[in-house]
Amino acid sequence: MTPQRRDTEKYILSFIDNIAPGGENKIIYTDMFAGMTDEQFESFMSAIDKDENRLALIIPNFGKTGVTTERNLKIAKEMGHEFFQHIWVEGDPGSGDPTYLTPVKYMVVDLPIRRQAQVLVKKISIPEDNKTVDDFTGQPTGRSKGSKISFPETNVMAAMGLDMSLIEWLKYRGGDTKGFNAMNNSINKTGGVSLKAISHLAGGVESTKTFKTYLTGMHLSSSL
Repeated sequence: MTPQRRDTEKYILSFIDNIAPGGENKIIYTDMFAGMTDEQFESFMSAIDKDENRLALIIPNFGKTGVTTERNLKIAKEMGHEFFQHIWVEGDPGSGDPTYLTPVKYMVVDLPIRRQAQVLVKKISIPEDNKTVDDFTGQPTGRSKGSKISFPETNVMAAMGLDMSLIEWLKYRGGDTKGFNAMNNSINKTGGVSLKAISHLAGGVESTKTFKTYLTGMHLSSSL
């Protein structure tokens, strides 16, 4: 083993143990390094230098060893790494907003991203009619059942301020039988509908009423 490799291993193992003290990670890397030849170690470090490989830590849930933000910030300072950076925000030529550098520093980290499988083509369902609803929820079922709106999609719509769209999907089309009938009646007669215009004809969502009934049957009072 060359002196350079010995110093590199010592450096890596010390910081791994600082990030997750007392855990198995130091043992894992110690055993891994022990099984490498100098050529294999050089290849391993070269891959890290080229961003083709990274050192990974295993932190089990509910384990004795944990990673803390405070400790990571302290370790980063010791390594000379700065998490917080000023960020260039690109301007919008259409509105005339200029490109500018933020006066406040923000944390910048590399994180893995996994695209959610929200491809409509794979889950599309065209209902045959709108006549069949579930007695317990008031929602379309059977031949009347179409595509659903997921929780992530709901969060995105809420973030975009599409409140009326959410009211339509989650209330009028989501189990409010009276509101749903009033909406369809308006569409049949006028070709369109205004949720504000039919709001006085709406009722409650059936699933909420059903849940309240279940709680009452369990002798539990609620404000539903």
